[in-house]
Amino acid sequence: MAKLFLIDSWSEQRWWNTGGTRDKKIYLNPDDGEPYYFKQSYRKGEKDYKYEFWSEIIAYEVGDFLGFDVLPYEIAKRGEILGCISKTMFTAEEELVEGGKYLQAYDPSFKPEDTRERRKYDFELIVNSFRRFKLDKFLPKIIEIIVFDALIGNSDRHQENWAIITGHSPLTKAIKDLHKELNDKPKSPFREWYERILFSKGKIRPEIALEKKVMTRLARFAPIYDSGCCFGRELNEERVSIILDNKDQLESYVERGKAEIHWKGEKISHFKLVENLLESLEFKEITFQSLSKVIEKFSEERIRKIIEGIDDAMDSSGLGRHLPDKRKELIWELLALRHQKLRDIYLKYQ
Repeated sequence: MAKLFLIDSWSEQRWWNTGGTRDKKIYLNPDDGEPYYFKQSYRKGEKDYKYEFWSEIIAYEVGDFLGFDVLPYEIAKRGEILGCISKTMFTAEEELVEGGKYLQAYDPSFKPEDTRERRKYDFELIVNSFRRFKLDKFLPKIIEIIVFDALIGNSDRHQENWAIITGHSPLTKAIKDLHKELNDKPKSPFREWYERILFSKGKIRPEIALEKKVMTRLARFAPIYDSGCCFGRELNEERVSIILDNKDQLESYVERGKAEIHWKGEKISHFKLVENLLESLEFKEITFQSLSKVIEKFSEERIRKIIEGIDDAMDSSGLGRHLPDKRKELIWELLALRHQKLRDIYLKYQ
């Protein structure tokens, strides 16, 4: 059952930057002295996906039950603001290196901020980058993420939403310390010298970025995180009812879903991406291993219990329920249908 954290008394760590597009802040937990990331649902202009953080929490609970390495997300409340919270994934001696940094070090022409270049973000680019930096042992982790996203319908596994946690070598620690010096002391007399060493035209020098990738001491692949773009989080209550009342609408909604990781420059469905991996001699066995978690451990009783009781902690604390029953039912229907499609694929290629 998801826990509830009341974080009104936690101190905000304003100096600590976060990536991503969500409204995310970092607070220090006074009980364990560790930083925690507090994330609200996506909200911009007319888009207000107020239940998105629940998708993040449910994705963790379901993934953990099935045996995936997923970062734990719990419920959090600060003042009148509800969201999800997660403990930092790495220690002070480590660094979270997002996937995009490896991809750009391998192929400097890859510019994810340019929407016209999104097609370059494909499985082949990830494989080639991993091989270049001797990260081959982590390819099963990428495939595990692809299978997990196919189950939950996550549409936002971009290059910043997976990462490798590294330890520092003497060189990379020196680079990190220089960065910290620039951030902490903007008027440092050494600033001009530092910038000449590290930067060119406002960006870190490519050769420095490359050395960081090669010289870091690998620790581990980061747990699966930022999986909230799933379970119909963008649907309003009217659409939820329509889809629940019409099986064809449910089927159509699931079939329209696309994986963010492309295949040979093409954006395809989660299911087609899984099938392509199963048709590859190199990745078939690894993909089967990940699929087996979904097929063998999936339990309607247990997963329904997870979804229906996801806001139990709020109700027990006198805050009432927050996730509507119809939305909970839709989440189950989406999961059940996606599981069935993955099971059919598994049996087809067995």
